[in-house]
Amino acid sequence: MKKYGLISLCVISLVTLFAQKKLSIFKTDTSKLGVAIGAVYSITFSSDKSGMNIHNSDKSVMTLPVATIDSITVNDVELQDLPSVVTGTVSGISYTTAVCGMKQVSTGTSVVTEKGICWSTSQNPTVNDSRAITTLGTDSSTVSLVSLIAGSKYYARAYARNAFGVSYGAQVSFTTTSYSLPVVETVSAVYNYSANNALCVVNVKSNGGCALSQRGVCWSTTPNPTIADSKFASGTSTGQFYALMSNLSLNATYYVRSYATNSVGTSYGNQLVVRALMGNVTFTMGIDSTANPEPYRLIKSAMDSACYYYNRYTTFSANIYVYYNSGIPTAQASYHGSIGFGSNTTYMWVGTAMHEMAHYFGSGTTTVWQGKMVSNVWTGTNASTLLKTLTGETLKGDAMHFWPYGINYKSEITSLGDATAQKNGLIIHAKIVQAMCKLDCGL
Repeated sequence: MKKYGLISLCVISLVTLFAQKKLSIFKTDTSKLGVAIGAVYSITFSSDKSGMNIHNSDKSVMTLPVATIDSITVNDVELQDLPSVVTGTVSGISYTTAVCGMKQVSTGTSVVTEKGICWSTSQNPTVNDSRAITTLGTDSSTVSLVSLIAGSKYYARAYARNAFGVSYGAQVSFTTTSYSLPVVETVSAVYNYSANNALCVVNVKSNGGCALSQRGVCWSTTPNPTIADSKFASGTSTGQFYALMSNLSLNATYYVRSYATNSVGTSYGNQLVVRALMGNVTFTMGIDSTANPEPYRLIKSAMDSACYYYNRYTTFSANIYVYYNSGIPTAQASYHGSIGFGSNTTYMWVGTAMHEMAHYFGSGTTTVWQGKMVSNVWTGTNASTLLKTLTGETLKGDAMHFWPYGINYKSEITSLGDATAQKNGLIIHAKIVQAMCKLDCGL
């Protein structure tokens, strides 16, 4: 009865102690049994007082004969009672995730019920901070740390829990990757004369680690456009996509850059140039400007103006070689060959240059074009209908030339009236050549 009374007094005193204590039961055979108080639900005695029943939180019951108990003490948990773990290295560090290794060295004097990695932005993290639990029954594990903040320093420790409490491994630290500006490339930008827009191809190579809020192209008539200028937005994902430049002014030069925006800011791709022209006709001067300064000046001016009209009102594309030969009576050209001017300055003007460009593109210099001129009347429907619509006239000609608006003579233009009327005559010429050579003849 005396031993029972001592045990009862000890059990009653447990309610005043912290849970992280150890119940040391010393037996008469000099052995010792350690029980974690935090794992004990209650202690009862058998009806005849001969047995002490320790009821655990997991509903298991351990019964000890009272006669075998010498004494019971309450102690702090000893180091060997707790599990032993080692914190491994941190790898796979990204913007919001990382992987940390751990190893369980021992279970302590009780079964391990939970283990994993705990972490925090403050030193010496505990299980009360963020934690990830790994599989029981394995010594070594890797644990994924998630929901991290980009560009932040973290501290992590391995931990393991048994009935006696929680133990921790050494602390390690790591820093997550910082978000950066997106990486974007302007792949191409091609002007479409029929729709008066430019189709751009853009490739967002990286979102900088966080979601894009916008991507697209921006453009201006001045270099290095930004999103404060004209822009076209399209989607929020990475990869290649299409964007349109619209409402362009003909004969203007535009600068276009791709862009992408995330939480860090907006980045821009390489700059491309778009010229809003229907055609792309250029020329190479094969004339010695030192030996023939005045012919060089007049012919270049004539060709510059002729290219303006052909680029503005046709879809021809070519680079034409232009030469000077004083023995040429007027001027001459061949199909996809070259254009030559003689010494007579009367013919060094835009009208003659456009007339010879018509020959270069096939007017009067190809059999298919000549086959469309029957009995001095053009039989191609596109050019004939165009002229009828514009002026009400019939398109006529011979094996080499067409009229009206063929600019076979300077008077065909100068007799039209003021500068506006003459300019309109040059425009009609370019449109007719386009309709004859491209649409009717397929040149």
